[in-house]
Amino acid sequence: MQPKFGRLDAAYISACGLQMFSLYRDLYRSEFQFSRREPEKIVRFLSKDPSLDALAACIFGAFPAKGMLHELEGIFDQVFTPEVLRLSPANAGEIFENNWLNPLHLTHFKLEVRYSRHIDPRLFVLDGTSPADLIDYWNLRASVAPVVPIPLQLVKELSGFARKFVIENFRPIPGNQFGTKIRPSVMFGRSIPEESIEAIFQEHLRVEVEGANCVQPWYPPIWRPAPESMVSPTRPVITAKEATRDAPATGDRPGIRFDGLEPDFDALVGGRARWVNVVRIDGNRWDNDFATVYPDDYRDPKIPTFGGGRGRVLPTSEGYVVLADYSTQRHYWSLESHPSAIGTWLADRGIKTTLSGSGRATQQIIETLGGFPWVSALASEAVVKLLNDISRRPVNKSMEHHRFRNRIKDAVKDKLWNRGAFKVLVEKNAVELGLEVSCDKCGSWSWYALAELDAELKCHLCLKRYSFPAINPTDRDRANWAYRLIGPFAQPNYAQGGYAAALSMRFFAEVLSGVTESRITWCAGQELTLSSKQTVEADFILWYRRQELLGSPHSTQLVFGEAKSFGKDAFTAEDVSRMKQLAIAFPGAALVFATMRQPSDLTKEEIARLSELARWGRHYEDARSESRAPVIILTGIELFADHNLSQSWSARGGRHAEIIAPAYVRPDNLRELADMTQQLYLGLESHHDVILRNFKRE
Repeated sequence: MQPKFGRLDAAYISACGLQMFSLYRDLYRSEFQFSRREPEKIVRFLSKDPSLDALAACIFGAFPAKGMLHELEGIFDQVFTPEVLRLSPANAGEIFENNWLNPLHLTHFKLEVRYSRHIDPRLFVLDGTSPADLIDYWNLRASVAPVVPIPLQLVKELSGFARKFVIENFRPIPGNQFGTKIRPSVMFGRSIPEESIEAIFQEHLRVEVEGANCVQPWYPPIWRPAPESMVSPTRPVITAKEATRDAPATGDRPGIRFDGLEPDFDALVGGRARWVNVVRIDGNRWDNDFATVYPDDYRDPKIPTFGGGRGRVLPTSEGYVVLADYSTQRHYWSLESHPSAIGTWLADRGIKTTLSGSGRATQQIIETLGGFPWVSALASEAVVKLLNDISRRPVNKSMEHHRFRNRIKDAVKDKLWNRGAFKVLVEKNAVELGLEVSCDKCGSWSWYALAELDAELKCHLCLKRYSFPAINPTDRDRANWAYRLIGPFAQPNYAQGGYAAALSMRFFAEVLSGVTESRITWCAGQELTLSSKQTVEADFILWYRRQELLGSPHSTQLVFGEAKSFGKDAFTAEDVSRMKQLAIAFPGAALVFATMRQPSDLTKEEIARLSELARWGRHYEDARSESRAPVIILTGIELFADHNLSQSWSARGGRHAEIIAPAYVRPDNLRELADMTQQLYLGLESHHDVILRNFKRE
């Protein structure tokens, strides 16, 4: 008899999600309406003992006893003609051994489930009548890794199955040259008394294979975060389809176009969020002038407004979640620049922002060089001091070309990654080639761009006109090829502090991440008018997201920065107070104090001010389950690092090498970075040691 699908179409349309009805219909049309030579056995389970109904439903799936969805049971029976079995001690071994196709299996049909890390196989002994054990089993299976249930009520009958499971899975890891073995373990539900565990294990689960018996009396951390020294067990990733779209971003406000994905089977049309697409914008990491990192405000999304309306795109750590409103989707997304994205986010919180003078210089430096990979051309104390010395010249902010090139190359000769600084400065138009010519009227030198050279020149000092030295143009007493600083690089005081701010943001984008990739959305110096009408300034603002090495990306971290050049006692009480106000306005934000000076150049007064703020920021706030405000100190060691923070600290030796040496250290965790820099540059005790001492005292 052919199932009657048509009469249920309207009834099975709901507000969100796809119905199993659609999948049943597709499976019937594509596979089960035809007779198979070797038909797959499909079963639907009932429990012989009513007290185990919940257990059977949890393991094998079940249908509602009443209501609209109860009709699915009839459709399931018509489509798949299952064998109806009653779970009992007599058949439990055969059922668990064969694991026949059942209603629960079909709920993830055509879905791929990828767990975040490898976990050895597990048996979970549970009381089938205990709601807590059933919930624990469901959560373990859904969030950590596949778990095989062994109901306590059937443990005797399943003893053979369980022992066979352990023996077959106790084997060397394929391809492991050290012979490391997979170690199946046996877990026990929380309702089973601890004093009963050993007897149950010995009588029904123990195997006569040396090293194969492993009892795990604890649960994996499902809800609480794992320590940084471990790979965090994140939720599994469930996908039906994956595709990569080549969508070039074009125009003044970059826009991309791409097609969404949809299920293979004929899904019912109607309602909202029939399925979702998770979109990850990789962008071109080396030339990325639009924002790709946003705060994870998925519960109340205001930004990004890629699709033209608020709330249509949900920003999450996994990617941008797009609710599929229609069966076929063509997306047109307008992307935002980095400053615009952060400015919009602050404006939505009632905070007015204005680009500061130093912020304008910082932004021009980064845009001129073409992004943070090329800001590395400034990652040398000698380079920035040379550029600053040239910028302070009263008339011509230039230097003879051989001398300039040799000074830059000599400054970076010991750097492995940044030896091309001279080429970057020239090709990215930080400097411009021209001709310095000596005036034959007053003897002063003037610099002329190539387009300004003519038979007659005008002196920039005496303003008189004189002839180009055409008779002997190679006479170095009259003319020299020279590079002149242009744009923001020609501004004195280290480009109005722009070098320090640009190098600070480059640290988070390029230096900090190490073997994993971190991404930032950045904004140069802003004057912020808070809701209290107080105006404060930040030299840079970041949305920072670090990538887990073997798991999902972490949540976005808000960062405010104060950047200084080489001035003595630069971090004033006013600077510290201003950053504290930002921490109060934005709980949990990281505060960065960056200077191009060496650690020994920090004054006692600066250290005292920053230490007081750091201790204040270490306070743990229960409501948010995190510290108030991690305070990070960056010096010339970090800002002028060649490529990688860990390598730079290791090469420096001493306390820096000691603190970065342990394998579990994760400097890309901003709270851990704050703790380490506070120890190195403020002389504070490890935050962990402080907490441990206070705990022992209590």
